[in-house]
Amino acid sequence: MKRYKAAGLLLWVLLIASGCSLPGQSQDGGGQGQIPEEEQGDAQKNGQVNSAKDTETDKNTEEAKDMDVFAALFPDREDGSLVSGKEFRKLADALAANVPGRLTEITYTYRGQRISMEVLAGNREVREPFGKQEEQPEGHTESEPLEAVSGQSEYYDYLLYLPQGYDPEDTVTKWPVIYFFHGIGEKGDDLSKLTAYGIPKYIVNGGRPEAIVIAPQCPEDSHWADTDVEEGKLKLFIEENMEKYRIDPDRVYATGLSMGGRCTWKQALAMPDTFAAIAVVCGRTNSYDFSGILDLPVWMFHGAQDDTVAFSNVNRIVEEAYSQGYEYFKVTVYPYLSHDTWTTVYAREDLYDWLLSQNRAGRSK
Repeated sequence: MKRYKAAGLLLWVLLIASGCSLPGQSQDGGGQGQIPEEEQGDAQKNGQVNSAKDTETDKNTEEAKDMDVFAALFPDREDGSLVSGKEFRKLADALAANVPGRLTEITYTYRGQRISMEVLAGNREVREPFGKQEEQPEGHTESEPLEAVSGQSEYYDYLLYLPQGYDPEDTVTKWPVIYFFHGIGEKGDDLSKLTAYGIPKYIVNGGRPEAIVIAPQCPEDSHWADTDVEEGKLKLFIEENMEKYRIDPDRVYATGLSMGGRCTWKQALAMPDTFAAIAVVCGRTNSYDFSGILDLPVWMFHGAQDDTVAFSNVNRIVEEAYSQGYEYFKVTVYPYLSHDTWTTVYAREDLYDWLLSQNRAGRSK
């Protein structure tokens, strides 16, 4: 995996990555027209110089083209906006012609008016199983990592994950909690549907985040974001869990995909002082007034080819957040992916590392 940063080292990286070398020289073994031995050295030397100049010219041309692509990928300095979804694909194709490996993702980090860009060429390393566990002694059996909790809450049935070491009798130790909001296809009254995607799938496949994970299920006849009913219920549900589980109030996080991504935005805006950070996967928002959460760290993930939630929705969020003085947010764009970015995103160890590194006490309010 090679990672290229849009900074001073970029040109150096491209020089190394281009793999250009001087072509080898061949010599005739004799015959008519053979250059006299005393002149042959000078001829070879001149040929090498010319060849080196040609190679250097070609290399500089390629590097200039690459720099043009990187410049086009960089956000607009005036409004922070990104190129369109179609442009991402076109620019990724152009860069792949000269940079080893397919361009798979670009991550933008906005810290006020300061912007940085990081490009990944090749495939991100994913460990199998996700978050591989340490080997257990022979004869050891582990209980199911996810518990289906039904009929115990006034508001929702939900999947529950408690990290190793969690002790309900320990009133001193507090744990971070991640709320996961599923997509529209997992609505209903069958909690097993929630294990198909997102954090529940990550846990089923061996991931062991150092946090409580709570994944409520939206009723079949409702919607996380298209109705205000669930917003109020989720607020009460989150407050209920603060009393029920040993949760650190400064380390409460939310993430969701598609419909659940919209839910993540909606709850963050409705509960501006609750979350330490949020992660939104292929989601959009119905409100662009971020004045209450300008200090809330956000990481957005989106496929440039998304034909369900168009990339223009993300660009609108970026422009609004930038113009309103949002303190810190990240955007990871996948040039070749459509709506299903969640398979890639929730397998990333760095997503969980990033979330759990944020603390509400560190917000500037």
